[in-house]
Amino acid sequence: MPSIAFDALDYCADQTFAKARYRYDGDEVRGYVVERDGKEILRLGPGFRLLRVQHCGVCSTDLARHFLPFPLPQVIGHEVVAKDADGVRYVVEINASHAARGVAQDCPFCAAGLPTHCPQRVTLGIHDLPGGFGPWILAPVHACIRVPDAVPDSAAVLVEPFAAALHGVRTIAPKDGERIAVLGPRRLGMLAVAALAGVRRERVRVGGGFDVAALVRDPALLPLAREFGATEARLTTGADAPSPQSYDVVIDTTGNPDGLDLAVSFARREVHLKSTHGRPASSLRHLTELVVDELAIARFPLTEPAHNDAPWDRLRTGARPRVAWLAAAEPPAWLLARAEVMRGSAASIAARCDAIRDGLPRADVAVVDSAAGVDQAIRPREGREEALIRPRGDILVLPSADVGNSPLLCAVRDRGLRLSSSRCGEFEPALQLLASDPDLARIGDKLVTHRFGANELQAAFAVAKSRECIKAVVSQTTEEGS
Repeated sequence: MPSIAFDALDYCADQTFAKARYRYDGDEVRGYVVERDGKEILRLGPGFRLLRVQHCGVCSTDLARHFLPFPLPQVIGHEVVAKDADGVRYVVEINASHAARGVAQDCPFCAAGLPTHCPQRVTLGIHDLPGGFGPWILAPVHACIRVPDAVPDSAAVLVEPFAAALHGVRTIAPKDGERIAVLGPRRLGMLAVAALAGVRRERVRVGGGFDVAALVRDPALLPLAREFGATEARLTTGADAPSPQSYDVVIDTTGNPDGLDLAVSFARREVHLKSTHGRPASSLRHLTELVVDELAIARFPLTEPAHNDAPWDRLRTGARPRVAWLAAAEPPAWLLARAEVMRGSAASIAARCDAIRDGLPRADVAVVDSAAGVDQAIRPREGREEALIRPRGDILVLPSADVGNSPLLCAVRDRGLRLSSSRCGEFEPALQLLASDPDLARIGDKLVTHRFGANELQAAFAVAKSRECIKAVVSQTTEEGS
């Protein structure tokens, strides 16, 4: 069985790095065994290929990795540009699902077109699968996307966050004439500005368009935001600060729990959450997990909605939707007539959903009457990273809900604000947009401010956390491996 051995730096729970000796034994057909310091730590099935890492970006998720609910130590890093044995460049979509590996499996998530939510996936540099701060990665065969010649390395290393930003833009679906703001544009946020600007340029060519605002704390970022395509750039504090509800949609990319409440104050119809910092925010414990599952929070309809106009209608076709009713009040008669309403505790309903065999083993929507109910819908069972509701499903807050002092849930309940979220995006559309738009192809030259060798990760992380750094990239400078 072929093997390769190399040294890499593990990220540890105390936020330090420790050198470890790794070995990968296997091939694409039989799978791989991963060893650390002579001990097996991971056994992978078929569908992975070996690639040599060239570059890997440092993102906010990496900096907050110790807060996330996945084991450490681990070689982290997931914004990867790598090459195969023939020198062909690839970027790698990070979720190693059955579909990404190209293996046959009776998986309802992969079958439903939700492979990035496959519960049996491992995730490059985040969950189990060693990542791009090491010299070699094992990449799912169908997740290796060839980089067009028109896209330089400096932009290719940003494809993963740019694809995530573009996915967020498509999720909020800006309407002509709207004002869309990005809060906290630095790493991911500047790419969200760039993605909005790219979509806006396409829209303007056919007679439409919308405004793109960048809302920053640091005055030094104002000209950069305009370079990335913002039509408006302003500070979040002081005389120039926006007034409440100045924007139709606010995309929160701050990576800071306090950023969400600020986004809520500025938004009229929607806040879109991209931050995965792993900490409580707006009196909720599991908002990072909400983003991982791409869930939304909205107000329960004040009156019976028309058919095909309710959250449960858009999620299912040809079957009665499943609604997890976690509220104390009785569900309305019209809902009972239109949906399968499941009542009980979140944990008990989740256990019942485990037995579902006709589609996704989840409810489509949860209805809650408290902040605790929101958290229970996101993670109903302690120690299990599974939501009560399906990926991209909705948590609906009753108009009578007691939401405590959560600014987010008060805005949802009282003025109908919607919180949406998104995670990974498809790389192909992102690469096509980068290759076709010369302004976007130069995003790496504008965004990357610091570069480090692979043996300088501790310094790279310290600098990446600092105000002077916008984006740091780590490059493999030695030919490691044997």
